[in-house]
Amino acid sequence: MPLFFSRRAYNASKKRFTNNPSDPTRYVSINGTSPGPGGWSGQMRTQKDWLSEVLAAGGDKDILIYVHGFNTSQHDMLERSILIENGLRKHGYEGAVVSFDWPSDGTVLAYDRDKEDAKTVASSLVTDGLWPMMKLSPRPKVHLLAHSMGAYLITRAFAPFGDASGPGSSRWRCDEIMFASADLYRNTLAKGAANQLLLSHRSKRMTNYYNREDKVLKLSSNIVHGTKARAGRKGIPNQIAKDHVDVSCTKQYRRDAEPIDPGLTYSHRWWFDNDGFYEDVALTLAGTATDAMTTRFTTTGTDFALVT
Repeated sequence: MPLFFSRRAYNASKKRFTNNPSDPTRYVSINGTSPGPGGWSGQMRTQKDWLSEVLAAGGDKDILIYVHGFNTSQHDMLERSILIENGLRKHGYEGAVVSFDWPSDGTVLAYDRDKEDAKTVASSLVTDGLWPMMKLSPRPKVHLLAHSMGAYLITRAFAPFGDASGPGSSRWRCDEIMFASADLYRNTLAKGAANQLLLSHRSKRMTNYYNREDKVLKLSSNIVHGTKARAGRKGIPNQIAKDHVDVSCTKQYRRDAEPIDPGLTYSHRWWFDNDGFYEDVALTLAGTATDAMTTRFTTTGTDFALVT
């Protein structure tokens, strides 16, 4: 049963979510793991009742929030959240998997609009998702997995809030934060840079999974961002903070995904079909020490490579 909280506007007459931003956040539980003849069906919940469902799904131990990226419809978000949960369960993850559904238009032609909408709704990831989960008792470990523009959304979500505004009297932070194909300027994750400092303050560990064959991020870098290299394609620069981990997945992609579909978009979303990626994420969620991961080997002393 997929669970998500959404900042898409809801059309009550058509009983469908739209691609426009909304206020307030809505909490939804979906019936089953596949759409029926009329599409997906589910129920709106109060925040309290929805959190109870999260707890029953394993959220008393761990909660992983999936933050989707650019060009992702609500239908795609639901399908990918199911793939993520199934992939992680296979490797022993017992916690809950929920999604933050922000209003992407689900088209490659809406990059600028998607980015503006991500910025508009970003803070609700914190106020309506992270903080309520961090207030649960006993407090579960709360993690984030972002794909593509979802990484940008997370940095925008964290930026407005200080420690005093959080759910308690001390610094609030996630346990594990993981980016896959992050559509972020790589230099902002270098040691001492703005996003590195922000993510280090708001997590115990940040892992950046990247693929040098990512054709979507190549376009993002060369056409949209004036050749500024993206972290999801080039990795973090050599100055890496001690709580940041850079994992090259290029060889894994070439071996597993490229022979299946060398197309432009698949090089950006292949993660959701890769068992080795889920194995590595499951070990990360379990808190496995970076240098003890059986799914990686060290390449340069500051960089790791995924090999499963």
